[in-house]
Amino acid sequence: MIPRTVAVVGGGTIASSLTLALARHGVRVRLVPENLAGAGAGAGAGAPDRPADLAVLAVPPSRVATVLAHCRRVGLAEAYTDMTGVDAAAGRDAADGHEAGSDGAGYGDAAAGHATGSADATGWVGSADATGSADVTRSDDSDYLAGHPLTDLTGSDASAGLFEGRPWVLAPTPATSRETLNRVLGLTALCGAVPVVMDHASHDAAMARTAHAPRLLTALLAARFHPPQPHLLRLTEPDLCELLRPADLDAELWSDLLRGNAAAVSAVLREVSADLDVLLAALEGVDSPDAADREQSRKQLAHLLEQGRDGYAAVAAHHSGRAGGVR
Repeated sequence: MIPRTVAVVGGGTIASSLTLALARHGVRVRLVPENLAGAGAGAGAGAPDRPADLAVLAVPPSRVATVLAHCRRVGLAEAYTDMTGVDAAAGRDAADGHEAGSDGAGYGDAAAGHATGSADATGWVGSADATGSADVTRSDDSDYLAGHPLTDLTGSDASAGLFEGRPWVLAPTPATSRETLNRVLGLTALCGAVPVVMDHASHDAAMARTAHAPRLLTALLAARFHPPQPHLLRLTEPDLCELLRPADLDAELWSDLLRGNAAAVSAVLREVSADLDVLLAALEGVDSPDAADREQSRKQLAHLLEQGRDGYAAVAAHHSGRAGGVR
C-alpha cells in the first residue's frame, strides 16, 4: 500500500529529506514537532480530523517508545514506523509510565492542546475531539514496524534524493500486521530506497559492526591528536583526514545510539580487543632474542594485516558492484 498521507514527527536533516522525497510524489505530509503540546494549534501539530496512513518518528532512539505511545494516544496515524530501527515494544512500559514534566513534558496534553481545527503548511486540517477516540494506546504493536534508512548524512542540507538506492532496514516483529508492513514498504518505494527485512537482533548486530564500532574506534584514533600538536599536524596528509572523518560526530546523538545498542557494540569491541592483544604481543616479540619468537611475531603481524586487507576488499567489491549483500 502506498501511503497518501504521512505524519513526520521530529525534525532534522533526515526528517526534512523524507518530507521532500514524499512531497514530490504528491503525498500529503504533516510535520509534527517532537513535543506535540509544545507547538500551538496554529502550528498545525496534533491529531488531524482523521489519522494519517502512516506516521514516521524521526526522533532520537531513546525517545521512540515514549513518542510512539503519545502519538497513539492522540490517534495520529493508523500505522507507525521510526527511522532508527529501535524496538519500541521493548520500551513500552517505561514509555507508558512517562509523565508530563519530564523529558517528554507536554505529550500527555497533546490531544487537548489541539482539539480545535487548524491547518498546517500542507493544508492538512486537524479537528480532533480530545474526548473522542484519541486514547488509542495499543498493547499488541500490530500497528508498528521499526525502520532504519541507512543514509549518508555527511552533508548538512536536506535532499529529496537522500534515500535513493540506499538500504532501508525493516525490522518487523511477529506482532506487526501485514498491512503495517505494506504501508512501510510503500514508504520506502516512494523514497527510492531498497528495503531489507531483518529481525531486531540482526539489525543491532549489523549496525554495531558496520557503523557504531567503526565510529567509536575512529574517535579513539582521532583523540590521539588532541590537544593539537603543531609538529604532528604538519605531517598529516589528506588521506588521514578522510580516515578520521567519521569521528566528526554529534556526541550527544551518538551517545544515545550507543546506549541503545551497547551489547552488540561491546561484542564487536571485544573481538577487536582480542586482536589488539595479539597485535601487541606480536609487536613486543619483534625484538625477541629468540629467532623462533621473532618469526612467530612476523607471521602474526602479517596475518592481521592480511585479514584487514581481505575485509577491505570485501567492502570495496560490494560498493564497486562486484559483490552483493546487505551493506
